[in-house]
Amino acid sequence: MGNLFLGFDSSTQALKASLLDEDLGVLSEVEVRFDPDLAHFNTRGGVLHGSEGSGEVFSPVMQPIEALDILLDRMKEAKWPIQNIKAVSAAGQQHASVYWSKEASALLSSLDPGQPMAPQMKGAFSRDIIPNWQDSSTVEECKALEAGVGGAHELARITGSKAHTRFTASQIMRFRTHFPEAYAVTDRISLVSSYVTTLLCADGEVKGIDESDACGMNLWDMASPGRGWSQAVLDVIAPGEGAELARKLGRVETDGGRVVGTIGRWFVERYGFDPECVVIPGTGDNPATFLAFSLREKEGMVSLGTSDVVLVSTAAYNPHPDFHAFFHPAMIAPPSIQDSARDTSEPLRYFNMLVYKNGSLAREHVRHKYFSGSSWDDFNAAVERLRPKESDAVLNRMAFWWLLPAIIPSGAHGVYKYEGVDAATAKRVDAFTDVGMEALAILQCQMLNYASRSAAILSEDDSARLARVYAAGGAARNKSLLNVMADALGCPVSKAVEYDPEKKAWGETQTNACSVGVAYKAAWGWARASDRTRANIPFDDFVAAAHARERSTLPVEAAGAAGAPGENGKYDAALPGPAAAAYKRAIPWWRELEARAIREGKAGEKGL
Repeated sequence: MGNLFLGFDSSTQALKASLLDEDLGVLSEVEVRFDPDLAHFNTRGGVLHGSEGSGEVFSPVMQPIEALDILLDRMKEAKWPIQNIKAVSAAGQQHASVYWSKEASALLSSLDPGQPMAPQMKGAFSRDIIPNWQDSSTVEECKALEAGVGGAHELARITGSKAHTRFTASQIMRFRTHFPEAYAVTDRISLVSSYVTTLLCADGEVKGIDESDACGMNLWDMASPGRGWSQAVLDVIAPGEGAELARKLGRVETDGGRVVGTIGRWFVERYGFDPECVVIPGTGDNPATFLAFSLREKEGMVSLGTSDVVLVSTAAYNPHPDFHAFFHPAMIAPPSIQDSARDTSEPLRYFNMLVYKNGSLAREHVRHKYFSGSSWDDFNAAVERLRPKESDAVLNRMAFWWLLPAIIPSGAHGVYKYEGVDAATAKRVDAFTDVGMEALAILQCQMLNYASRSAAILSEDDSARLARVYAAGGAARNKSLLNVMADALGCPVSKAVEYDPEKKAWGETQTNACSVGVAYKAAWGWARASDRTRANIPFDDFVAAAHARERSTLPVEAAGAAGAPGENGKYDAALPGPAAAAYKRAIPWWRELEARAIREGKAGEKGL
């Protein structure tokens, strides 16, 4: 089988693993679903809820460990060649925090390979829950964080995001305030990604948090040249005890491909791992997804689900309260406060994340409301009939569907429809005369939103456009949606595809992006550590070379099969047409309409 690489994904609802070969081809995947496979925890959707109205959403801290025991057994039952795995890394749900007890190190370093891990780890934690990203119990703490550093814009400038209830800083602050005794006996604080990394090494050391994942905490200072835990935020969370909180948080891994240890003896003796298998820092689920698409500068990814998530790769740090900024999760030893002696020729890189609650939720609502039988065929036919196809087309209808209070723009709520080419005088309507416009209007509005805000991330004058965007998620199968996306964003819309030799056809990749992304990182870290000539190979170049090798092994007929990627290795599902120019001209008009809709919403015109 040659050298193999393993990626884990500890998400809200499951623990998954992907096994990759040296060409980064996915050989196999296994998973453990928390609700059915660990039914004794009584979770629903992988989580538990606090008392009604508390906003508390959390999962049992032992859940991922019990899942790991089961997952490893399933890997063994599936006869995975575990002994060939050379490197491993992990993805974890972002923001969620894990609290280690003072006994954790001794328990980690003395695991008995003759027994499952979970029973041996009882007592390793000072808190028996992991606050989930859905938790909203920290509203007051968020207010205090922003007030303590000078407002939402200042917190975003320092940490890459304004205060959010799910972020780690407010969660730690609430834990310290409400459970001071448990906080006092907490030795270390991890994110889920570093929690799993610590379990994989099982050497008695709690491993450091990955820098890209740390950017989702409201704690990491992204703005200062040295970078480090923000003293201003530490002082708000723990007045007079900021240094102790920084110690609990520990080291941050600023090199995404650094070897942080070898696989633990427990894994070697119980499951047959190679004792020289290295462990590379884990990262958050969103950074891991970013790596799975290997986004280069000015490329983006749009995940089209119940909520839509937009990731934008950039070389500039442009923080804003509307979105989240992160360091690239696979940078090579950038200078930092902890690694000031290390040199690199690679400049700092970033990605930004925009989260939209009203994604497929709103699109499906419009389909159900206006198209007989909730038909996507009728919805799409209307889009194709009405969407602009010429460069001189004029956009004059727009619909904002904020069924749930929006994250972007913050708090916007209601339905607002307009007709007219001037935002100030456009007529607000309850419905469009042509019902087909209901379908086109929501797609145009959403895609212009993504175009406008991605441009603001890429360029101070908002003139830039993405070079390419990758579409993922359930709604990425909708060709009409992708056509509007390509025109509105003004760039090719690509999709990840794989060749099925049995069907002799290309199809969409069905693998788990998070675990695949960190398996890429594991392979990259191993290559850098094992081959001095590749010690400084950029992550993107490493992945591109591996994919090129993989394509070279495909049968000749694969190149001509339907849905095959082009010479650049990308499959373009939609390309911008002449109407892209019309959409670009419409962006200022759309921005003014959005501002008007927000004003009318604040005036109490919800329109739902």
